[in-house]
Amino acid sequence: MEIKSVYSEIFGDYQRDRKTAEEKAERLKNEIYAKAPRLGEIDAQISILSTELFRESMRGDSTAPLRFREKSNKLSTERQNILKGMGIASGIIEPEYKCSLCNDTGMIDTKRCSCFNKRLAEKYYQLSNLGNILKKENFDNFNFDIFSKEPYKSGVSPYDNIKHIYNDVKGAIDDFKNTPMNMLFYGGSGLGKSYMCNCIAKELMDRGYFVLYMSAYDLFQLLTDIRFNNGTDKDKESHRLINECDLLIIDDLGTEGANSATNVEFFDILNIRLRTEKSTLISVNLSLSDIGTVYSERILSRLLGCFRIYEFIGKDLRIFQ
Repeated sequence: MEIKSVYSEIFGDYQRDRKTAEEKAERLKNEIYAKAPRLGEIDAQISILSTELFRESMRGDSTAPLRFREKSNKLSTERQNILKGMGIASGIIEPEYKCSLCNDTGMIDTKRCSCFNKRLAEKYYQLSNLGNILKKENFDNFNFDIFSKEPYKSGVSPYDNIKHIYNDVKGAIDDFKNTPMNMLFYGGSGLGKSYMCNCIAKELMDRGYFVLYMSAYDLFQLLTDIRFNNGTDKDKESHRLINECDLLIIDDLGTEGANSATNVEFFDILNIRLRTEKSTLISVNLSLSDIGTVYSERILSRLLGCFRIYEFIGKDLRIFQ
């Protein structure tokens, strides 16, 4: 699906949400006004006052705003008292939008609202077939009991190790607004790295952050297409989102077949996100020494110097499922 189609879907969703909220509020308003006709009269009087204010201001009457404010406040107070007497909060007859920042328009002035970025990320998850995965792979379903309690490395069990990672991750999520969450998960296949990435993605998306997931293969294919084939509009939009998203997840690094050209692009992505204090989460099946060999020493240096490193240990969990 082209990016324009994704945007069209999102704005279509906004229009439906906005219409639903306004129609619901209008129905409730009509029911309340039928019981208290004076409320409709007050609204009509305030509307007339607004017209008079505009007319008098155009004539140069500097006292018009003060007179309007006094009369309008008096009518508003009467309106609130009527509603209070009916046991109704004044705000209940106003549309209840899903987002109070943009009133379900997706825009604040000329900039995208944070809720737009969240919806955009959700669309990308759906397009990547991750929507259903996140229903299963999330912290609510996290099961520590599948990890062995037998010592594995340096006397540490996979169970104790994953507990430590889990606690650090949860702490980083709680502090996400204040501190960038740059983490590198490494270790063999089937040890829970991707599962943990998905748990983090779900949690942050639920908190309203813009999370973008890309497999390493898709990321490096995108970088190749942009560098050597100019790239489509969708490619260029995806590249922009890579730099702008709150959290970029790069899964399965080391399986994509990197080359010197794409390594330069990858290094630039890391640098841009570090410089702008954007969070990046990377899972890799390579050892730390192999990362430096496959990518470059300077990429390894960035990772070791700027990322919190976590090793996933134990035996492939998938053989026990």
